[in-house]
Amino acid sequence: MRPWHRFGLLGVALLLLVLQFIPILAAGSWAYMSLTLAAARREGVYAAPEDGMVARVEKSWIDIQRVEIDRAGPNARDGSQARIWFVTARVWAARRGDGQPVSARGYDLAGSFFLHLRDGWVHVPEGRLPQLVGRLMTLYRYEG
Repeated sequence: MRPWHRFGLLGVALLLLVLQFIPILAAGSWAYMSLTLAAARREGVYAAPEDGMVARVEKSWIDIQRVEIDRAGPNARDGSQARIWFVTARVWAARRGDGQPVSARGYDLAGSFFLHLRDGWVHVPEGRLPQLVGRLMTLYRYEG
């Protein structure tokens, strides 16, 4: 057998091995996206990401005097991936649990990700990889 034949056979074998993992990767990414969005939906579906941010603040702080949405919009600077929003808010309140003021400046900054589904917006914490989930939603054309 000539040396180039050996490399050709090795390449074909490697390609066949990689092709076996594509369905597993697709099924795994679909399952991760679906489970993450189902958990987010159980927490609440909001009419707007700003509403979701206010609800998150109300769960985390006590003695809230004021909440101002600082920024709400697509996470991507170029506006792409419009279903993935990041919302920041200024919160004048005390922390839940210890009742202490949030900071010396008088307010605290809160920020979180929200993804758009067919029936509203859901909160997806950073630890659940909201940018990946949003991109998977686009890839699979998933509307929720």
